[in-house]
Formats: sequence, C-alpha cells, structure tokens
Amino acid sequence: MAVLLDTTLLPERHRADAIRAALSTQLSPAAVSVAEPVRARLSHWELGEGVHLLYNVTGPHRLTCTERHLHSGTPERISLGLPVSGAVRMRHRDMPFGDRIGELQLADLTSPWDFQVDEPSVLQAVLVDYSRLGLPVEAVRSAVPRLAASPMYELLRRHLLQLPGVLDRIEPDSAVHLLGSSTVELIRAVIASACAPDDPWLRDSLFTRLTAYIDHHQRDPDLGAARLAAEHGVSVRAIYAAFAERGEQLSEWVIRGRLRGAHDELAGSPDTTVASVAHAWGFASARHFARRFRAEYGLSPVEWQRAR
Repeated sequence: MAVLLDTTLLPERHRADAIRAALSTQLSPAAVSVAEPVRARLSHWELGEGVHLLYNVTGPHRLTCTERHLHSGTPERISLGLPVSGAVRMRHRDMPFGDRIGELQLADLTSPWDFQVDEPSVLQAVLVDYSRLGLPVEAVRSAVPRLAASPMYELLRRHLLQLPGVLDRIEPDSAVHLLGSSTVELIRAVIASACAPDDPWLRDSLFTRLTAYIDHHQRDPDLGAARLAAEHGVSVRAIYAAFAERGEQLSEWVIRGRLRGAHDELAGSPDTTVASVAHAWGFASARHFARRFRAEYGLSPVEWQRAR
C-alpha cells in the first residue's frame, strides 16, 4: 500500500490545496471543492498493469467531471466504487441517485460524472483501464444502471469489501498481480451478466474479451478452448466461431503470442536456456518451439539469442 496523502502531516493552511490536487488526478481530471472538516488519508495499491485500488478516508468534498474535462489525454478506464460509510452520492448516466452506502457504483470515466461526499466518509474504488478490462465502453454504460441485477453482484461486493484487508496481509509480489487479475475477471463477468442478453456488443466483444484474457495468461499450459469457454460462460463451439469469424484459429493465435513473449525474453536473457524459455511460455516440446520460432522469425532461438 502507498499512502498518497495524509493531511495530519501537513499544516492546516495547506491541507485543502493538497486534497484538491490529489483528488483531481486520482480518478480522472475533475473540478474539486473541499469543505470542513478538511481532512483526508488517500491510499493506493497497484494490482498489476492497468488495475488500481483506492481507499480514501475523507471529509466532505465534491468532484465534478464535465465535458470540458474530457479530452484525448483522459485515462480510458472504469471505476467500480464501494462507499463503506458516511454519505456519498453520485450522478452518472443512468445510475440511481442517492446515498448508496455499501452498494457498488459502476462508472465509465470517459463520460461526465458528479461525485459528492456530504460528511466524513470511507470509500474505496477499483480502477481498471479499458485495455485491461477487455470490454467495449457500450457494455459498461449499458451495465451502469443494472449492475445489481447480476447474479454475481453480491460475490463481487464482498470481494471488494475484503480486498484492502487481504492486500495488507500479503507480500507485494506476483500474488498481488494474480489477485488483481482475478478481480478484473470478476468485474468483467459481473458487467457482462448485468447487460441485457440481446445487447449487440455481447457477440461483437467476445473476440476482444478472449484475446485480452489470452494476452494475460500466455504462459499457462492449459490455455485452450475448454478453459476459455469455462472462464467466459460460453460454449467451446462459440470460442472457435469467434476466431473463425475473423479468419483466425485459436491455437495459432495462442502460439503466436507465446512466440512473441519468448522472442522478447530470449533477447533480454543471454544466459537462460532455450528449453527453459520454451517451457515457461507453454511449449511442451523445445523442438516444436524451435521449429515454430524459425518459421516465424527466420532464425533459430539460439541464433536469435546469440545475435542479441
């Protein structure tokens, strides 16, 4: 955990400005106003690339993101907030307005929003980049008012509620990133299940969701149609069809991704054996890996490693 701001460590005259500066960049650009009592402790965990957890203990304040705050440099991400205590209200698209302590609040941060805290409160939020989420913006906007209808809503709510305590008890290593990946997968599943079955994005986005999942699990030896079908709640036939519609084959897509990863690792690891790299990237046979590597890059893994 990293503490971004603790106003108890600052002179009183500097606290309001410090809160405004920190809050204006925590989610996305926004106008910030701060009221008495002026206090805040803002904490942050990085759960892997494009995934962050915020835990804020604050006094009254308001953040307003309008169209003028949104520009090409605005981070393209979602926020899944969970107010823990106090008085918290949010206006955003079709989201029901009012105090929603203990309820999940999904927001598409590429569109305007207004977030108001009326008294000392505790709130947390998971921020996920769209590139990591693997869902189109239309899916998130469709799910905003219907999130509570998901059969996995309570599972996700409990998961987020317990997340800060769990993170404080584990070492900042690969376990944190694995927990971040699991959190993203659960968020993705809840958003998808909250949308209407006839939403057109569901079919169109399956390929995007599948390839995003593959990108983050390239090293797993069991990465195949059966696992993808189970993880995404579709049939094995639908998995193959999603790739076929784009002139692709699942097995070839996976192999090309693994070859790219092994190609980069060999370039930066001159003392690592080719066999160990092949195994680490999901290839059961070093001979098969070497044959595919030469076909893809025009030279053997050993030749590439020596050349680098």
